[in-house]
Amino acid sequence: MKNSIRYKLFAVFLGLLTIFITIFLISSFFLDDIFIWENKRIMEDAYEKFDNTSQNRNINEGDLIELVESIGGNITILTPELNLKISTSRYEDNINFTNIDIIEQIEILKRDEDKKFTSMVTENIRGDNKSIFFIGKLKAGGYFIGEKAIKEIQTSTQIARVFLGLASIGTLLIGSVIVYFLSKKLTKPITEITQVAGEISKLNFDKKVNINSEDEIGLLASSINNISNKLNKVLKELRDDIEREKQLEKMRRNFISNVSHELKTPLSMIAGYTEGLKYNIAKEKADKDYYYDVIIDETDKMNLLIEELLELSSYESGNFSIKKENINISDLLNNTIEKYKLKLNERQVKLNLKIKENVYINADKLRIEQVITNFLDNMIKYVDQDGHMKIELEESENNIKLLLYNSGEKIEESEIKNIWESFYKAEKSKKGTGLGLSIIRAIIELHGGSYGVENKDYGVEFFVTLPK
Repeated sequence: MKNSIRYKLFAVFLGLLTIFITIFLISSFFLDDIFIWENKRIMEDAYEKFDNTSQNRNINEGDLIELVESIGGNITILTPELNLKISTSRYEDNINFTNIDIIEQIEILKRDEDKKFTSMVTENIRGDNKSIFFIGKLKAGGYFIGEKAIKEIQTSTQIARVFLGLASIGTLLIGSVIVYFLSKKLTKPITEITQVAGEISKLNFDKKVNINSEDEIGLLASSINNISNKLNKVLKELRDDIEREKQLEKMRRNFISNVSHELKTPLSMIAGYTEGLKYNIAKEKADKDYYYDVIIDETDKMNLLIEELLELSSYESGNFSIKKENINISDLLNNTIEKYKLKLNERQVKLNLKIKENVYINADKLRIEQVITNFLDNMIKYVDQDGHMKIELEESENNIKLLLYNSGEKIEESEIKNIWESFYKAEKSKKGTGLGLSIIRAIIELHGGSYGVENKDYGVEFFVTLPK
């Protein structure tokens, strides 16, 4: 990428490195002046040391050698009359000191009492090359002259220039490589964060930033991952809400359609028979009584449907509160079954009971009785003539299980998952309102239990599991 932060960072680092090296190289052109200045400073230190020492004691050979080594040149000491006293330099005149430039500087020092020393670059004492001269007045009388050949300084500066040039080239090459890989390493997490952010913008939350550093980049990566997780969670919840809304809307439409369908027949019959009574179509008392019985029967059906609808709506609203108590479900089951003995005898149905005694659960007694009643109504409705029913109650450590079997037609496998829905009635049978099993489902779910149905040999078996 042309405008990548990696290349921008590399360019900035490389620019700074180039500026540093340029300054480095430019300064090399002033090395002669720098070296001359530094040598003058060294000679000044040697002069101060010689002057202070000579006041306290005589200068010995060791002192002189040490001073000569420190300045890297020669030292000459003159008497006040400019006669040679001490010198490490060899020249032709061993008696008189005749360097005119130096003598002129000495004369200036003589006239200026406040001035202690001076320096100059001129021909050396031998007259064969230029040297740096440092000239200082001694407190004990006489003059200190330090000398270092310019040629030696130029040799040193030349070596330094070559070294600086090579060092600059090496620094530029090695620095460029280091800066490139450093900028790559520094920008890699930023590039990764950018890629993940791009995926988030596409609503793809699977990719995460894998950066575990504890610096600002690591914190940013952690924040990006947290944002991704939260957005993913919010979007999933939003999709679920939308899906639930669609399902609710579908349920509302189906509900209205089913209620309309269920009420249409009894209303039509009530309207028809009422109209027959109005226009005196039934003239005989027996016929009129029949009309009245039909109207009452259809009215009862509508009343039952409305009651069951209100009841189911209450259970499914989420606001219904069950009133749990410790109940003997064995007795409740036996007492409820006893009420259906007459119907069973009329249908000549054989009933086989296997109910464990004194089984207790913590549940809403009225609602559990309703579950049993709805199951018995459903079983009697679908058991075949001269068939049989079997009811079992089992107990485990934490749960109870109720099994209810009736002989008769099996439920189509394609219909099993739908029988618990409101208004669902198998195509082979249009009996009832289609709400009985829906009410059972709602009550069992309120108690935190489970339910189901299986096709068995020659019949169907429902089961319910409830926590104790």
